[in-house]
Amino acid sequence: MEGYESTEGEPANKAAPASPPPQPPGPPTGHGGKGLDQRGPRAAIIIDDLGNSRRHASVVSELSYPVAVAVLPQTPHAAQTARQAHASGKEVLLHMPMEPGDSGVRLDGSFLRAGMGREHLLATLRSNLAGIPHVQGVNNHMGSRLTARSRPMRWVMEALDRRGLYFIDSRTTAATKGLKEARAAGLPAAERDVFLDHDPAEEAVREQFRTMLTQAREQGTALAIAHPHPVTLKVLREMLPQASRRGVEIVPLREVVAVRSGQAAKGGSLAYKGSDN
Repeated sequence: MEGYESTEGEPANKAAPASPPPQPPGPPTGHGGKGLDQRGPRAAIIIDDLGNSRRHASVVSELSYPVAVAVLPQTPHAAQTARQAHASGKEVLLHMPMEPGDSGVRLDGSFLRAGMGREHLLATLRSNLAGIPHVQGVNNHMGSRLTARSRPMRWVMEALDRRGLYFIDSRTTAATKGLKEARAAGLPAAERDVFLDHDPAEEAVREQFRTMLTQAREQGTALAIAHPHPVTLKVLREMLPQASRRGVEIVPLREVVAVRSGQAAKGGSLAYKGSDN
């Protein structure tokens, strides 16, 4: 798949943790007074690699479920994609290009590279953030080389913390330091459990969707990443309505981040948009 980094030593599905994720300290408002720790299994889905196609942006924004939208910087339709997603009530992430382990990948000026000094790296991050409105969080695009290095990831997390953003580790390598450095910086963060379309065959995507639901039921939450391939979008349109019938609620990404970070999402926030109807 174009622009998609093979996971280095990292399976398409991350094994469920031995213990449940940390619970928030108290119940926020919303959901009839239920706190995040009082509700059933939930799953969140991120659609990566948006910004190059207006059609993809429209199709994803029209999904009647709160999928998050991860927009590549310095792409022709990045700002429009973010605005359209925001207008449809979806969370917007900067899909931050980070240096992969594959030396054959061409790195343009949007990439954070392992050899960058602190100021160069942070200037690139700021430039990418400036081009995408309504950003609430960041996840990595590629990055198996950069995310395995503690120092540059620490710089990234400190910068995101100052801006009040969260971080999602896409886990393109089992050696990633992303979540560890986010936690050390006190940053709300989570990591990907399932790639829905690592194998883009339709039945494989369906099976991965079922795996996501199983992980949500077993560990309380699940976080999946997908891409705007026609087959993936077809499967999502067909299977998203089945999630609740299988005992899993599809929720905004920041709700899963809040649960896994031990934080209560603020009442009235996107995590509870329309939830009291």
